[in-house]
Amino acid sequence: MKKNFLIMLFIFTVAACMERDHTPEGALKDFIEARIGKVVTREFVLERVTGKMKQSFENMSDDDFAKFSDLRNVKRNSFKVLSKSCQESKCFLTYLIGFNTNDQFHSEVKKIAEMSHIDGKWYIEDISNIKTYHESLEAINPLE
Repeated sequence: MKKNFLIMLFIFTVAACMERDHTPEGALKDFIEARIGKVVTREFVLERVTGKMKQSFENMSDDDFAKFSDLRNVKRNSFKVLSKSCQESKCFLTYLIGFNTNDQFHSEVKKIAEMSHIDGKWYIEDISNIKTYHESLEAINPLE
């Protein structure tokens, strides 16, 4: 009985990991979850993007990339795919991500991710912002 439980747990874990790598939603969610609250390397990002987004990161200065990659002060509190429009090797995902910054600001951003399927793996080709909402949990002093 215990052996069967361990085998089923292993199969479930492997299947869950494989599904994330082979779906556009999984690839996007993994990318977002790996960045929030952390600092990522340029290599990490370049392994998950393609097209003009990859070119943009390759051409980005080290200072600009350092600003982009450092999200230690950000805590994600929601991620939801709102709609999906896919063809054979291209997929457009409209998604909403909510996060808190420094426990002072709550933000929700609605975005569209263009995903490309290349050699059995989904890559992020482009991300566009549609709408951004920021709420300050404390009064903002514009003189500071």
